[in-house]
Amino acid sequence: MSTTSVIPVNRTVNVEKSIVVIECANCSIDFGIGAVFQRRRRDDHETFYCPNGHGNHYPGPSDAEKERERLAGELDAARSLAARESRRRADAENTARRKDYEARAAKGQLTKTKKRVAAGVCPCCNRSFQNLAKHMAGQHPSYAGGDQ
Repeated sequence: MSTTSVIPVNRTVNVEKSIVVIECANCSIDFGIGAVFQRRRRDDHETFYCPNGHGNHYPGPSDAEKERERLAGELDAARSLAARESRRRADAENTARRKDYEARAAKGQLTKTKKRVAAGVCPCCNRSFQNLAKHMAGQHPSYAGGDQ
């Protein structure tokens, strides 16, 4: 004894789905595609077909691609700014080092000149004068000693 169930031929199924109506780029027929399918085709730019068999695709960048490009541009700008600031900081450090070196060199030259004058040597003609040496030793004993 075999039991068979009979499925009615006419039945109604209610389905709720979001359908996007688009127009074929070739024949201008309106047709519907699912929203998820449309999002995938916008993202991957692959070809899909209208009911008449014409190939369609989304050539422009998707929203996600536009966002990636925007973020990449911001990242590039931030990297560029960081590199500029790094160069600026390095230049400032180099300038400070150079100024420090120049100040030390000038101080050394001044000390050398003071010692020569205290010893009685003219800073202009490099001649030695006993009177200048005695004057400096007697009247200005701390002049060449480094007290400034």
